[in-house]
Amino acid sequence: MKPFRRALEELGFTDVESYATSGNLLFNARASDPAALERRIAARVGTAAFVRTRTEMARVVAQDPLGAMIMFLAHPPAAAKRHAFLDLDFQEPHPVLRGRTIYFSFPLLLRGRRTPFDIERALDVEGTFRTARVAAALLARMSERATGVGVGNT
Repeated sequence: MKPFRRALEELGFTDVESYATSGNLLFNARASDPAALERRIAARVGTAAFVRTRTEMARVVAQDPLGAMIMFLAHPPAAAKRHAFLDLDFQEPHPVLRGRTIYFSFPLLLRGRRTPFDIERALDVEGTFRTARVAAALLARMSERATGVGVGNT
């Protein structure tokens, strides 16, 4: 994670730190537009970046109905993809899609299938997932800081 921390520092972000080996970095930034930050980071490090503010992370963690896996999406899926996804016959518990976030249990399976379901392909949206425990720990760490933004890289 050291090269990624250094890259964010070179972009002008402050208090850059990694969270364990989870692929997540916490940092402070003057800019507050997550989409713009994602583009800047992705261009610099050469991989997708998924930025969430402390407020966004608090909402994601508070709204978690399953306590298992959380997938952060680059953007909300198109309406037709969203409806098709929600109409699929998943094994229990059914995934929950809220904006740019999906809550699910791993492995996510369609009824009668043995191979995990490919969420990114179905929704045509890039994403990265973390356990609910990691998401809660990131939020706690963000809350300890004066300000905070988090990024997860695939």
